[in-house]
Amino acid sequence: MKINFGPYNIRTHELDNKLILQVTSDAGKTHIKEDDNIYPYDFPNGIHFKIKGLDESPDPKDLKRYRFGDYSFILGINNSGLLSLFYSKKLTVKKKLINKIDTLTFAFLSEPNKYIR
Repeated sequence: MKINFGPYNIRTHELDNKLILQVTSDAGKTHIKEDDNIYPYDFPNGIHFKIKGLDESPDPKDLKRYRFGDYSFILGINNSGLLSLFYSKKLTVKKKLINKIDTLTFAFLSEPNKYIR
């Protein structure tokens, strides 16, 4: 499934009972924002993406919920132009690079070691 959310493109697919998610943008290279000081009130189950090299931040966009089979997420773009992805606390998340794109792999906590490598 592919979602266009502001300047961000979110691509997902399910494989072996886990969900693979990649975020890209036509405006530039997208990466996971690893800064611990993004917000003082940040949620523990939020992951933030940023587009490198933009002169202007993307316009803010309200939160919207998406469902992919048993998985659901809330997406939004804040005033700084970061894409925020909020996921259920029942999921475990692994981050890795696939084809030089930051990629997230989600699996349910009931069997995280069975599916995440």
